[in-house]
Amino acid sequence: MQSDPDVAVPDETGELIAHILSRYHETHRRELPELLALARKVETSHATDPNSPHGLTRALELMIADLEDHMRREEANVFASLATGDASAGAGIAGLRHDHEAQEAALNRIAAITHGFRLPAYACRSWTQLYAGLGKLAEDLDEHRYLEDSVLFPRLDAGR
Repeated sequence: MQSDPDVAVPDETGELIAHILSRYHETHRRELPELLALARKVETSHATDPNSPHGLTRALELMIADLEDHMRREEANVFASLATGDASAGAGIAGLRHDHEAQEAALNRIAAITHGFRLPAYACRSWTQLYAGLGKLAEDLDEHRYLEDSVLFPRLDAGR
């Protein structure tokens, strides 16, 4: 993963974790239910349209479940260990990195289902909101993974 100059990186590991929790974990938990509702609405309303994102609701449900499990494990194991000074904070990093690869694959599936987030000219407001939200999700997850894989996890590996 390349360095992203647009992503703010706090110097202190504790501040970085607080930033990840507030900017990404809380945002995902707040925004994903609305995206799922929009996906259901669009798929139902446009069920006979070949341009409709058929299968998007199920793909999002799976991604949301995996992401929530990932965030919960990260918070309970890695972040909690760091907060208490437990030296085993980095023990689950390999699994978390694997989760990040699965998240990228899930986003690729969603991009395929949505034809690269390309809307038909006649798309309704809900469809437009859905694709805008999915685009934001893709950007947020990319930044989130960058901060963890390229900044936080190397700090933990180095014992900082």
